[in-house]
Amino acid sequence: SSGINAEWPLRPGISLLSKKTFERFPVLKRETHQISLTLLLAKTQVVEKFIDSYIQCELCYINTNHRLFIKNRPQLEKSCLEKSEGSEVLTPEQISTNKIRALLDLYIHIIRNQLMDVVPKTVICYMVLQFCDDLHKDLMKTLFSSDRVEDLMKEDMLVEERREKAVRMLGALERADAITSLLE
Repeated sequence: SSGINAEWPLRPGISLLSKKTFERFPVLKRETHQISLTLLLAKTQVVEKFIDSYIQCELCYINTNHRLFIKNRPQLEKSCLEKSEGSEVLTPEQISTNKIRALLDLYIHIIRNQLMDVVPKTVICYMVLQFCDDLHKDLMKTLFSSDRVEDLMKEDMLVEERREKAVRMLGALERADAITSLLE
């Protein structure tokens, strides 16, 4: 489709969490993931509530003055009359019922098209744009509070062990280099 890709603003955060550098700090990665997930769920609820409210508004009132409804109504009524003049004789009640059914189908079609327009806009607004803004604020507020930085920046035990092993290996290599330089 030619619409806006709603996933693009989320990609930097997703790729950041999957980077090797982030693997060094598992507490930071876990906290970042949890904050992101919590915010995403909150934004999802906002979108669902908005769409439910929108549908409730449409159910409460049929706007017979909607421009597409007015434009298509005469054509629809004419087609109902032509169908009633066919082979089968319809009572006035059946003709009225058919008109009402056709008008309701038209209105449902109009509302469906409006929903197809409103839903992507709502998702972009709440789940992409506001999510990115709020995520930055939440991460800064939660992760960079002075009492948490040390805990969040604690490296994974495997990384610490590899570093200690590398330091020991470097020391051994330096001693070996010193011994070989004495032999020369």
